[in-house]
Amino acid sequence: MGAAYSFVSRWQVPAPPERCWAEIERMIRPGARPTWWRSVSVARAPARLAVGESLELSVRSPLAYRLHPRLTITDLVPGRGIEVSSAGDLAGSGRVDLAGDSDGTQITIRWDVSTERAWMNATAFLLRPAFAWAHTRVMAEGERGLRAALR
Repeated sequence: MGAAYSFVSRWQVPAPPERCWAEIERMIRPGARPTWWRSVSVARAPARLAVGESLELSVRSPLAYRLHPRLTITDLVPGRGIEVSSAGDLAGSGRVDLAGDSDGTQITIRWDVSTERAWMNATAFLLRPAFAWAHTRVMAEGERGLRAALR
């Protein structure tokens, strides 16, 4: 059994939810090459953004390893949120919610996953803080990148 992790990231983006959603959606379209989140790329895009469709990400950690989660869309409210189940290197679920506020958009990203790579599970007792730090860095880079892309 993998080591379990629960992460919640909150991004504050000074743009309306529609613009934020459009940029996130653009990131996962077939053939897209967005540059605003350098650590995350779409290795396999879904045919369309819809429940039941799948995509595969490649996530480059600042600690020099890569994760390859395969995501299946389980819930979708265009412009407001998307939920996925995850398999591959990370098993579990994730959710992205967008909410407009007086400063633009609050984006909340939740991950409840377990690692599936043997070396990560074997070293979790020691490296859990480093893995959490790496997650925080990747997410902060995403927030900075999205804010810059929407300027």
